[in-house]
Amino acid sequence: MPDAIQGSYAAFQPSFASAQPDQVAQKAKAINAGQSEVVAQTVQRQADFSSSRAEFLSRQAEQLENRAETRNPENGLGSQVDILV
Repeated sequence: MPDAIQGSYAAFQPSFASAQPDQVAQKAKAINAGQSEVVAQTVQRQADFSSSRAEFLSRQAEQLENRAETRNPENGLGSQVDILV
């Protein structure tokens, strides 16, 4: 019985030796094209994320600058604490 199983299993294995070289090349090109597409999509997602992150950090920096500009220096500790060196 193991011989029958092994024999039928071998019948379903692809044989590159019997395939035409053009067919093998076309399959390889199709695989490469698919992989290239996946890589391109991944790179695009990373670029979109980086762009969104940069915009967020820019807005955050602008908010911090606005806060710093609206602070009144007289209300800080500098007018309450005398520091002598």
